Amino acid sequence: MDNEQLIKDLTAKDEQKALVAACEIINSSNTGAFKILADKSEFLFDFVKNNVAKRLNKAINDTNYKNLFAFFKIYSPDFEDVIVGSLAKYANEDMTDEILELLEHGSDDEKAYAAKYFSYIPDTIAADYLMQYAFCDNEALAFNSAKALGAMNADNAYQKAIELLNSEDEFTVLKAVKFLVAYEDKNAVKHILNAMERSSMSENIAGEIPYIQSLMELLTTYENKSQVLLCVDNILSGLGEILPLNQIFCFELYEVLSFLIDYNIKNKDSHAAVVLLKALSKFEMLSENEEYTFDEDKNTKQEITEIFGLLKHQQEYFWNAQKNLVKNELKLPESDIQRISSALRIIAEFKLTQSQQEISDLLKSSNEIILCEAVLALKQLNLLDSVDKETVINKVHDNNKKALIQSFLC
Repeated sequence: MDNEQLIKDLTAKDEQKALVAACEIINSSNTGAFKILADKSEFLFDFVKNNVAKRLNKAINDTNYKNLFAFFKIYSPDFEDVIVGSLAKYANEDMTDEILELLEHGSDDEKAYAAKYFSYIPDTIAADYLMQYAFCDNEALAFNSAKALGAMNADNAYQKAIELLNSEDEFTVLKAVKFLVAYEDKNAVKHILNAMERSSMSENIAGEIPYIQSLMELLTTYENKSQVLLCVDNILSGLGEILPLNQIFCFELYEVLSFLIDYNIKNKDSHAAVVLLKALSKFEMLSENEEYTFDEDKNTKQEITEIFGLLKHQQEYFWNAQKNLVKNELKLPESDIQRISSALRIIAEFKLTQSQQEISDLLKSSNEIILCEAVLALKQLNLLDSVDKETVINKVHDNNKKALIQSFLC
């Protein structure tokens, strides 16, 4: 049987044929077939991948488990737990030594599997190599190394990641965030949220946070609700552009927005109002423009439809109340620039002219970013007539921002 047919059988509904294919692949260490499976896995539905994993697991036993080493040359995130988890069941000192050798001298794919092994078998003999790889550019190797170090409770690695959150290099910060998510210590969340607040890659960082602690748990237990709301805000900004749409399930956005609707009926929180209005805008766009959802599976499309339904079916008085609350965000200290910027964009998008005075007050600011965004909002609301243009321009010293404001004021 050729390899293509083997994979067709392995992924088909016929359980008996699928088990025969799984046994043939494992018993013959058929790396050609496994590569086809790995290449196709991103196009398979989750339930199909789950079935394949179960079938491969059934085919592995105490007489053929060593054949799994052949598959180390082809890294597959979807099936690494089948390979490594099965090996871990038969772990012994000789196997650990063999995998340590691969961790030191193997290809990146082999190192990624080897690092994963040490998350199952947290032998600190591998710690130095794992530390070496935990912040590398290979995402699978870095993630698995961090996960293994977390299983070992390697505090030195954890502290290094916390320190790297303060790096001036944004990509280094993001690597540190991904390390901490893989390390799986919820105590890191406060540090990650702080890094998100000051980062120019806030959407990327926000999208990692629910993988270490759920948004619902954070909303109901975390002491700084403003930071959690900012995280949700950033996720909504990145959704469909920086963050894949199918992550809405991992983010539990239906539950999050349901919670915020109930929360804001009682609390009238201006920050929550901005988040809810942003969600209304985002999901209206996703629901009405098929270009955003064309490649998504039906479950993702259905979830988007249900979230939009939840939002649009709120009473008009509810949305009017949210719109009236937004202007309060403009009274925040300049240090809350992310919140102010987000509120200004919502004000412009929903044409909230009742916020004119609060926007005009921002023109007294010395923060050039706030000045740019305030002038833009007034332009989008057709409210520039009352602006002392010369005074505003003279407050801006950065040439690029000055040119930008001049273009808005024309």
